Formats: sequence, structure tokens, C-alpha cells
Amino acid sequence: MSWFNGLFRRIRATIHLWLNPPYRTTVVEETLPKKMKRRTLYIVQEDGFEEQAAMLCPCGCKRVLQMNLLPDERPCWRLVSHGDGTASLQPSVWRKKDCGSHFWFRRSRVEWCSDFIPLRRRRWKWLR
Repeated sequence: MSWFNGLFRRIRATIHLWLNPPYRTTVVEETLPKKMKRRTLYIVQEDGFEEQAAMLCPCGCKRVLQMNLLPDERPCWRLVSHGDGTASLQPSVWRKKDCGSHFWFRRSRVEWCSDFIPLRRRRWKWLR
């Protein structure tokens, strides 16, 4: 029976990855675009230096999250670019106002922290 549980976990993980594709990483010079795309992490560069990372909030509230990448200012995130074209942000992103989103951005995917239920899931509680 344990082989069945392992198979079920692998199938579930494959379906989850298929339904939640990774974010695209787009490098822009100096300013963010006026209309930002969903599931895209924007890296703002000026004179070759990465200054900030920005994205639309993954909870669905459509607010722009901006993470400072300059080590001289606080708070500061670190951007890690992986060889497979994905990116990670460290530490976690926590929006303490409005929606309260709290997540890790690892290998271009959003991993929700256990203390947060995304807005989309809150709207559809009856599905649980």
C-alpha cells in the first residue's frame, strides 16, 4: 500500500506543477511597465545594478509588491538566479498591510507560508 501512496503523491505533485506554472523573470531598465503582467517577476536594473524586484501580488488582490535589492537600504531581499532560468528571493515576502500575503518565492514559484490563506481560497471556502 505504501507504493500506492508514493505514486499518489508523485501524481499530485505533477498535477500541481502543471496547474501552477513558474513565473517568468523579466529584466527592465530603470522603471516598471505601466501595466504589469500576472505571473511575472520584474527585475529593475539601472546602470547594470539590480535595484528592485516587483510583481503583482499572487493572492489575487492585484497590488504591486516591490522588493528592494540594494543591500544599503532596509528591508532588503537577495535575488538568486539559478542555472535553469528560475529565480528565488530571500527572505520571505510578507505584506503586513491590506491582504497580508506571506510567501516564499523559490525557483520562480510561490510557496505560501502556513499562516496565510490566499484570497482566492478564502472566497471558495466551501470547496475545502
